[in-house]
Amino acid sequence: MQDNSTDDMAEMLIRYMDGELNAAEREAAEKLLREDAALQERYQYFLAAKRAIKAQALKQRVQAVHQAYMQEVKPQETHPANVVKPASFPKRLMRVAAILIVVIAGYGVFQYTSTTNQSVYNDHFIAYQLPVNRSNEGPDSIDALYNAGNFNAVISTFNELQQKNQKDYFLAAQSYLQLNNADAAINLFRQVEDINNNSTDKYFVQETDYYLLLAYIKAGKIDLAKKQQDKIISNKQHLFYAKAKNISSIKLMMLKWKDK
Repeated sequence: MQDNSTDDMAEMLIRYMDGELNAAEREAAEKLLREDAALQERYQYFLAAKRAIKAQALKQRVQAVHQAYMQEVKPQETHPANVVKPASFPKRLMRVAAILIVVIAGYGVFQYTSTTNQSVYNDHFIAYQLPVNRSNEGPDSIDALYNAGNFNAVISTFNELQQKNQKDYFLAAQSYLQLNNADAAINLFRQVEDINNNSTDKYFVQETDYYLLLAYIKAGKIDLAKKQQDKIISNKQHLFYAKAKNISSIKLMMLKWKDK
């Protein structure tokens, strides 16, 4: 189980590195870095890790590090033990090895290399289940089609509706997610938000918050995903607080770095 305070500190360092802190937060972070040598060293690790991740695929980096390590562990009898020399290329690779260990600690190299937009989405997606409706709606209603898993028919029916409400948009968005069209889902989830923002009758508000977060992840819109996550976890009473909190901010940052 991860130490939340350690995870929060790592997130703070990453947000500082990416220029995402406000003025007060940045000042506090810089004070901590000045006063805590271990934290400063960890920050330098993250900086180098970011460069390594952006430079090339992690698999290639790990292979290079492994080769450098195998060279380093061989006996070096020709160099005096106390002579300080400029860091050689293998030494720099060894540093990257240490950095990568820090970055991927807790979930391992193989899990890290498999971290993608789709894998993070899959880890946290739960198919939305409509409450049982005992009304006299026919089998061709959007509700019935959605419950039957006929997502293409949901979208076709939705497009034919003259008047649409929040539920219609929400179920069509869910259907697009199921059909791997994240951009279309995002568009419809945003329409649910717009309707709720301009209506006294609000429906599917918190459900839309969470599934829009997942749609952003699936679509690779990581900056928007992080903002959406922050929005949810700022409210501990949110229906999806625990689920949003469980999405690793570190993984989101890694996805963001990989995309650059």
